[in-house]
Formats: sequence, C-alpha cells, structure tokens
Amino acid sequence: MSRQFAELLLRAVPADGRGGAISQAVSMKTQNLSFYMGSHKGYFSPASRTEEVILLLLISEVLSTREVVLNRSADLSASRHQSVRSAKSVYNLLTLVLSTLRQYHLLSTVYERAMKFVNQDEYLWQQFALSLVCRGKWLRAARVLEQCIAAGTKDGSQANHGGELDTGLSNTAMHHMQAAVLHMEHLGQNDAAIKHATAAVELCSEGPFSYLKGRAQLLCAIAHGRRAQYEPCFDDRRRLLAKALTMFENCVHTDPHDYLAHYYCALYHAIVRDLEAARERCARSLELNPEQPAAIMLLALIFTAEGDLKGALELVVNALKDYPTHYGLLVLQLHIETKFGRIDESLDTCSHLLDFWRKRECCIEDERVQLSLSAADGQNMLRDASSVKAGTPSVGRELSSSTPIFANPLGIGLGTPIINPNVGSSQSGLDLAVSAVDSGVPASEAGGQSASSESGGAVGSASSALWTRFKAQANMWMALAELFLAEGRLNDVGPCVEQAVVLFPHAHQALYLKGRLFAAKADKATDETVAAKFRSEAN
Repeated sequence: MSRQFAELLLRAVPADGRGGAISQAVSMKTQNLSFYMGSHKGYFSPASRTEEVILLLLISEVLSTREVVLNRSADLSASRHQSVRSAKSVYNLLTLVLSTLRQYHLLSTVYERAMKFVNQDEYLWQQFALSLVCRGKWLRAARVLEQCIAAGTKDGSQANHGGELDTGLSNTAMHHMQAAVLHMEHLGQNDAAIKHATAAVELCSEGPFSYLKGRAQLLCAIAHGRRAQYEPCFDDRRRLLAKALTMFENCVHTDPHDYLAHYYCALYHAIVRDLEAARERCARSLELNPEQPAAIMLLALIFTAEGDLKGALELVVNALKDYPTHYGLLVLQLHIETKFGRIDESLDTCSHLLDFWRKRECCIEDERVQLSLSAADGQNMLRDASSVKAGTPSVGRELSSSTPIFANPLGIGLGTPIINPNVGSSQSGLDLAVSAVDSGVPASEAGGQSASSESGGAVGSASSALWTRFKAQANMWMALAELFLAEGRLNDVGPCVEQAVVLFPHAHQALYLKGRLFAAKADKATDETVAAKFRSEAN
C-alpha cells in the first residue's frame, strides 16, 4: 500500500521549484498530531512531496524485504517469485527518485542490502553495478558486472523458451559492453576491455540483436587503439595502430551510417598522419551528425596540420556561434589566433576563458551549498523517522540510521577524460582542450548504454578531476602570458606566469616562459650588468 501511495504521489502530485509541493493532507495531519508533541514523544512530518515519497518508499523497502521468501524449495517457488517481484517494484521507484536527487550512495546501499536475498537476479546485479558507477566506485562496479554476467549466463542456460534465451543473450552482450566501457574509461585495463568487447561481438554476430554488432566492434576497436597508444616500443605501436585502423574501417563497412565509427576512423587516420583520409572520414561523420564539437575540433586540427589556418579559424568561429561557451573550441580559437598574430582578438578570447572559470567556480560553490543544506535536512529527517524501523526483526534488512538521505556522495567533477562529441553531454567541452591523446567520445556512448558518472566519488577520480581542472586553468594563464610577451607587455607577463605556477606548480611550460621573460628583459635592458643578470636567470 505504501508503495502504491508513493507511486501515486510521483504521478499525480506536481513538485514546484522550491523542492516539492507540500501535501495538504500531511499539513492537516501535522495539526491534528500536535497533542502528541512533548518531551518524551515525537513524530516525523514530511515537509514536501519528495520527503513523503522517500519516506513511503523506505517503509516499503523494509516491509518488502521482510516478506521475501528465503526458502528455495520448489513448492514455495511461486511465492518467492511474487515476493521478489514486489521488492523489485520498490527498488525501481527508489532508483527513479534517488537518481533524480543524485543520491547514489544511498541507492547503492539499498541494492547492496538486496543482494542478501536476490543474489541470483541479473537485473538487480545490473542496477547495483550502475549505482556504483554513478557513485564513482569503478573497481567494485567492474566486479559486480562480472557477477551480473555470470548470473545472466546461468539464467540463459536454464531458459526453456527461445524468446527468453534471446533476451538473456542480449542482456549478456550489453553487460559485456558496459564492462568494456568501465575498464577503458576508468580503470585503464585495455586488455580486459578487449576481452569483454570480443565476447560482445561474438554474442551479437547472429540472432535478432545483430544491430548491436557495429557498436560492439567499435568498442573492440577503441580498446585496441588505446592499447596501441600506450605501447612503448615504436614498431609495436605502429603495428598495433595499423591493426586498430583496420578494425575501425571494418566498423565503417559494418554500419556505414554510424557517425561514431566515421569519427574514430578519422581520429586514428590523423594519428597515423593520413590527413586526407582523416579529413574525408571526419567530414562524413559531421554530415551524419553535425552536432559534434569533438568532430569539428578534429577537422579544424586537420586543417592546421595541413597549414590551412584560415579555414580552421573560420570553422571554429562558425562552431562557436552554435556553442558559444564551449571551452575546447575557445582554447582552439585562442591558439589559432595566436598563430595568426591577432593579439587583440586573442586577448578577447582569453577574457572569455577567464569568465568561464569565474562562472564555473560560482556554480560549484552554489551547488556545494545546496547539497550541504540538503544533507543536513536529510540527516534530521532520517533521525526523526527512526521510529519507523521499530519492531523490525531482521537487523540485516532494516534501514541503517546512520545513512543520510540527502548526503553529498559525489560533488562536482570534470567527468571522464574522453571527449564527448554530443552537445547534450558536455556543453563546456573542458575535456576537449585538456585531453589530446584520448580525444574521442565516451565509450559509454559507443556501447549504447548509459554509464553516467561523475568524478569525485572515489579518491582517484577526485584527484584526477582536480589535476585536469588546475592544468586547464594553468594552460590558459600561460597562453595569456605568451600573448603579453608577443605584444611586449613584459610587466603583465610575470603575474600570469606566477598564477600558472600557483595552479600547477610542476608545469615545465611555466619555467620556459619565465626564461623567455628574463631573456626579453635582458634584450631591453640598457645596463650591461642588469642584462647579464637577466641572461643568467634565463639560463
């Protein structure tokens, strides 16, 4: 009943922008319960629709897990399936609500408790893995996906009908693709990614789900390409790159209308310095899907490699009309304008980049404040509602009172270092400017599955996000210092270099700019002693 009431609130009661509409029934109940308020009595009254829904779903979760039939005997099979199905419906609603609120820590905790009685259910294993991915627990998510694949294989071997078998194989192929994405994007284990992608290709080769074959092949090719780039030996790297390029061409032949296949084919043609083929493939990718900032940047870089700076600048300027706040396009415009010697335009672009970081800092601070306030409210809510769990016989199934409802599990991060060409995924385009070697789209999109995650959930991802952020800001300050050097404004170069050193202390470019600054001061110095001192500092 509580689950149905929560679903009714979700469907029928609209929520306003202030955090949820207050229920009139709850307000009246609050007034009627004033008699019970006292020093030794208390009650919890939800103040919004969201709090009502979460409270009802948590009650439903406790009750449904208590009613799950743990006996695996054949005569209780129907009752067990019915109780598990009821628990699944509660978990689905909890996933819908908590994922909207970005409370992945609580969501993964809920699914972890569910594993105590449904550890053979493939669907719940998958949901558990996705919640861990959103939380930033990459390694554990990979292990859970392995269990999901094992559960799916077992269910497929026990399937009696052809339709159930096809569905099981399709889900297993999806899980292999998700595992390949996870191993590539977050764990750096390209060999494991190749293994999972190859298994997905084999499962998708025949049958009604052969439409996944192209994306599975693309994932396999991406994994081979990434492994080739990490190969230290030049001859082996060249051989592996040739193999990866052949695989990308096969992906294009498998699905000629896949813009991602054309994009990656263009990218690796550019890596092996086949610029003509790279330009053709990139143009075809943009023809299939024009809303790809990454492909636009790649085409502009190909133009610069061919010496066509004017064409590259026109392409970037036209793209900025559609994506005016795209960080990667702004950085590329800055570098091209610097090559042209357009100092005034370059300084104007630098001002836009400074505005980008200033607005980003404001947005980060505002969201941190909101999440902190929500965390405090959620902890108070859970503490006041602790009486709901009274009388629950199973300690393992009851809700932990120390788990905050509105905890801040993730914070704000810069995302994965792999570029997303779709406008909807990364409007700022910060990763486009930072990662040149790994330029491409997230393998989550190539795999056709949602693997949305944010940096900051784990220590490694948080440190990587901070490193990327500080390096990007330092690069912007160093580009500004180079512009001032070219214009002869030596007094403005020093503060820019110092700011870059503060943000990224180990940047060798900053030391190089310091040397250039001292050399420029030595050239302008009239006193030979002072000039010699500046030259010694430059050396």
